[in-house]
Amino acid sequence: MTTSDELRPGQSMMWMVSSFFQVDGEPVGALSTQAGRGRQHVLGSTDRVGDEPRLIVDFNEGQPLLSVGGQQVGERHGNTVLLWDQEYRIHRARFRRRLRFTVTAGERAVLRVGETSRPDRTVHTYVTHSDPALDPIAALGLILLEARPDRMSVLHELFGR
Repeated sequence: MTTSDELRPGQSMMWMVSSFFQVDGEPVGALSTQAGRGRQHVLGSTDRVGDEPRLIVDFNEGQPLLSVGGQQVGERHGNTVLLWDQEYRIHRARFRRRLRFTVTAGERAVLRVGETSRPDRTVHTYVTHSDPALDPIAALGLILLEARPDRMSVLHELFGR
């Protein structure tokens, strides 16, 4: 990661079927699509539909949580995520209805996420601030791990939980 303390503003939008991560003023850096129950395929901005995913986030029991091409590339234990040999710590604000968390690498914040939508909506929107050196695929993967699209309903506003 860089030594600068400057995090770039951006946004992310997520629902059960798809998600994206974007830094303000730039094209979408990463997007994900649902690929079966509890599984998200993350693609980069230059990827096309049908390309191999750059990251698979699989919330199903007995499957590697973070993988690429059948090979495990990361894991999560509590608030610690190891992804591509980089250790991240997720610091989540507890006892809030809206999702808010900061991700650090070492002592440095590399990603801040704050939900701007009401938690009872089908589509969740987030304001983000990210380190310029943080790969957008890793950023979206970390957001997916905390926001858990596998637990979202398709029409939450109509049917609730």
